[in-house]
Amino acid sequence: MASNTDREVILADFQACTGIENIDEAITLLEQNNWDLVAAINGVIPQENGILQSEYGGETLHGPAYGPASHSAAASSAPSSSSAFRHVVPSRQIVERQPRMLDFRVEYRDRNVDVVLEDSSTVGDIKHILENELQIPASKMLLKGWKTGDVDDSTVLKTLHLPKNNCLYVLTPDLPPPSSAHSGALQESLNQNFMLIVTHREVQREYNLNFSGSSTIQEVKRNVYDLTSIPVRHQLWEGWPPSAADDSRKLLAIYLHHDESVLTNVFCSQMLCAESIVSYLSQNFITWAWDMTKEANRARFLTMCTRHFGSVVAQTVRTQKTDQFPLFLIIMGKRSSNEVLNVIQGNTTVDELMMRLMAAMEIFSAQQQEDIKDEDEREARENVKREQDEAYRISLEADRAKREAQEREMAEQFRLEQIRKEQEEEREAIRLSLEQSLPPEPKEESTESVSKLRIRTPSGEFFERRFLASSKLQVVFDFVASKGYPWEEYKLLGTFPRRDVTQLDPNKSLLEVKLYPQETLFLEAKE
Repeated sequence: MASNTDREVILADFQACTGIENIDEAITLLEQNNWDLVAAINGVIPQENGILQSEYGGETLHGPAYGPASHSAAASSAPSSSSAFRHVVPSRQIVERQPRMLDFRVEYRDRNVDVVLEDSSTVGDIKHILENELQIPASKMLLKGWKTGDVDDSTVLKTLHLPKNNCLYVLTPDLPPPSSAHSGALQESLNQNFMLIVTHREVQREYNLNFSGSSTIQEVKRNVYDLTSIPVRHQLWEGWPPSAADDSRKLLAIYLHHDESVLTNVFCSQMLCAESIVSYLSQNFITWAWDMTKEANRARFLTMCTRHFGSVVAQTVRTQKTDQFPLFLIIMGKRSSNEVLNVIQGNTTVDELMMRLMAAMEIFSAQQQEDIKDEDEREARENVKREQDEAYRISLEADRAKREAQEREMAEQFRLEQIRKEQEEEREAIRLSLEQSLPPEPKEESTESVSKLRIRTPSGEFFERRFLASSKLQVVFDFVASKGYPWEEYKLLGTFPRRDVTQLDPNKSLLEVKLYPQETLFLEAKE
């Protein structure tokens, strides 16, 4: 097993041969090959017949055979596993190592400085360049963001095994912050209470609300949501001072915890307890935490996440594996939706975590400026639209009374038509019900006594039907009503003798009322 010193040399040689700038990727490839340099290079740059050659006397090594099993044998005949192959290169092409250039993007407060240096330079060289750019003494600078351990001004960049592109930031704890002169007045304002008069224009109502000076604009909006049921993201406000416009919203940082992840303890003790991280989160983020260890908690979180943040955010969480926890999700509201700016996994450092939080804030600030610009443009368009709407409203005022009268007349006609239609539907429903409830018409060859009735309508038409002589008179009334002539509106008259059949007892049989064996009846509308 190679020592830490040997691994640093192997890592440097591997990056020089393969051109892989990403340290994490290079380490992963070497670990997959048990830190066997030749096997790792063969895996990235396949050679003819899988052969690489060392610099010692043209000795030929077969990559596939030179693996973990043969590594010890080779090591016994050489001073170390790393010294046996100082620069292993493909047998067909020998590349002379050129000076490696590193790019640094250094952030200090609201400024960014780009620095390009050879990897043979030192950390102090970066500070000297920044001293001229930022007008800050190098002795007052703390240069943070290194992915490796502690560094000092004499540290050579090459020994840090940095990727080509790097992000750093400058801290100046010994220099006073720009707003320190106003800290006393700010503290006094935080201790005061304020009354806000909030006007809800749509319903023409005012609310007098009391808040402490430490309250945020977001808290004000939540209180207004409780009163008006208007979600915070749909509220459009006017009247805030310009200095409050950029502070009206914050990024959301969701910390997702998982007890079964090996990274959890280190992350909680080193990242979440770091003073710089806690301070930066409290000033710039709304932080929320959730424990994902239990499956029930995970399912509940995904449900809430889908409901409140959208399916994209929820799907991002679903794709994370247990060994990637704990996580920091940085979420930004963008107009009517939400998007994940960053997913910070547990295998990070304090400096890298700070850099990614600051990068999220930079994107957020740019989005806020874009939103402010869009809001100003929208307000200008709405002013023009309001003027046009006012002119249009005045032009319509003269026609309003006439239109309303026409609408009332049409409404009354519609109401009457609906009544008529409902009555017709009701009559039809009754007719169909009676028609379906009628007993079947007896056949002509029936052995029972049958009465044959012929009924003449007011229009001169006739319809006939056979009935059992034992049937009640009500069955005849139902039959006539099923034809559209309800006995409440029509009377049924006999001829010889002339009589009003509808006045007879409907429970008597046709035989009893002498409508047997046949009879002709006339329908006549009641007066």
